[in-house]
Amino acid sequence: MDKQSILPRLRDLERQGAAGSFLTPAQAAEARRAFGARVILDGGFTDAERVVPIFAQGDPREKYLAAIELRFRPQDKISHRDILGAALALGFERSVLGDIQIREGQAILICLPHVADFIVEHLTKAGNTGLHATRISLNSLPETRKNLREERGTVASLRLDAILAEAFHCSRGAAEEFLRLGLVQLCHEECRNGSKQVKAGDIISLRGKGRIKLLEVGGESRKGRLWIKIGHYE
Repeated sequence: MDKQSILPRLRDLERQGAAGSFLTPAQAAEARRAFGARVILDGGFTDAERVVPIFAQGDPREKYLAAIELRFRPQDKISHRDILGAALALGFERSVLGDIQIREGQAILICLPHVADFIVEHLTKAGNTGLHATRISLNSLPETRKNLREERGTVASLRLDAILAEAFHCSRGAAEEFLRLGLVQLCHEECRNGSKQVKAGDIISLRGKGRIKLLEVGGESRKGRLWIKIGHYE
């Protein structure tokens, strides 16, 4: 589902009172802007990056999402890329697969329900690592908020270039250059406008440097600057 086709497809889903396949973070941001509270964006996990757009009301989540637990030996080292690659090798498109969370000896894969049983039966290895797959309830998913290293600071305003400079400890001039080069995404979309206003909850990515979330905006300091709390994704 590419960017050009996302809104017409979502409007069709809204008319049908239906749900779609997984959206990328940029597509999810576009859906939020276009439909607001009319659409539910659910990816199983708290703070999921890939989410399913749901326009139906009152249906159980299991109608639109499935969760698969993958067990492996604790001493085996396995990555998100390993599991995603193994799942895609089964012949699936990326849009039927959601987020993957990995812990010691365990990975959890979110997917669309119609592919879940096939994955459980056939996803037995990722690279050289053996996997044992079982379907689990969405209600049993562990709390998986992404780890954020919190940092407080002050800014002259909530302009994107000011937040960027404070968050990534660079000069305002360097922040403007990052923007000019197209290295910055605001809420998963490229943004070159340094005067764009940022609000609490917005996510800013700087290619090659990392990603942050503006967690809080506080009052003014004695010097008339705004206190902010930033979360660095780790």
